[in-house]
Amino acid sequence: MTAVPFDDLAQRLTPEAAELFEEMASAHLESTGDRLFIRADSAAGTHMIFTGEGSARRFSNFDGGAVQDLLAWGLLHQGHSRRGTPNYRVTGEAVRFYRWLMQSRGTAIDQVEQQVKRVTDGAHFAEAHPGGAHHLREAFELLWSGRTDEQVVSEIGDHLRKALMDATTDLVRCDTGGQERPIQRLKAHLDSLHLPSREAEVLVQVVELARVVLRLNHRLNHIRDEADQGEPGASWEEIRRAAFATAFACYELDRLRQR
Repeated sequence: MTAVPFDDLAQRLTPEAAELFEEMASAHLESTGDRLFIRADSAAGTHMIFTGEGSARRFSNFDGGAVQDLLAWGLLHQGHSRRGTPNYRVTGEAVRFYRWLMQSRGTAIDQVEQQVKRVTDGAHFAEAHPGGAHHLREAFELLWSGRTDEQVVSEIGDHLRKALMDATTDLVRCDTGGQERPIQRLKAHLDSLHLPSREAEVLVQVVELARVVLRLNHRLNHIRDEADQGEPGASWEEIRRAAFATAFACYELDRLRQR
């Protein structure tokens, strides 16, 4: 690896290379077995097949130049198959860099929020969920404006509600329960997967989170009606919580879609 301090390297990586590196390093660390990334380009774009056991991450339609950057900085080893197809492995120094990178981002809670922010801007999520990604971006742009007037709060609630419904539709891909009944559709989909009991218990709670968040998003979307009924206005913290909880639920639904 080129002898560059980690903090300097973090600044030198392009956004595309940094995003790809974090996904590849995460796949490497959460997997076992022969953790090899096999290049599989096609007319549809740049892809990689990951052979490690335990990771459901997919690598498609990323910037091919990002791989060259990672190779240049020594974060990947490159090999070739007998047919000359390139393949890559995450280097040991890259693992140390990744761990430093995660630690440099502060507490675990800070990292969760940063990961959720990445979802709203990530190329993979935007490709898989164009509608949901659009609504999340719009909601977060309004959130960071700092405004809490009824017009903005209502727009944020509408975008968050639609983002979660779109993510549900992309996962379930059927009309069970209708577009306006995402929780029933999610429950029916989970029942059809026959997941191990421990995993199923966790995902049931993710669906429960989606249900509660949808209620909160509905309140924000109809904040004027809430005010007419004597309910308190929405604080920025309440709006922030709704946005991050919605993005987290969308992220988990996307991960479930990749199974």
